[in-house]
Amino acid sequence: MEELLAGVLGGAVVLVAGKSDFFRNALKGLMKMGYAVSDKVTSCGGETTESIKDLLAESKSEYEAAKAATAEAKIQSKA
Repeated sequence: MEELLAGVLGGAVVLVAGKSDFFRNALKGLMKMGYAVSDKVTSCGGETTESIKDLLAESKSEYEAAKAATAEAKIQSKA
């Protein structure tokens, strides 16, 4: 049902935009804005993903270092 409604609304927009320069320019402006928003969201998402990966790597490194230090301390206490 949603597909039918989207098709009807899309067709109506195309008909109105095709007959009026004002609506055509307004529609193009909205589309450009949509592309700009999409680009911004994509770039922010990439930066966030990179930051999370960096935090994961850093915390894993610290965990492994602490684990190695604990193992070394156990070896030292037995000797």
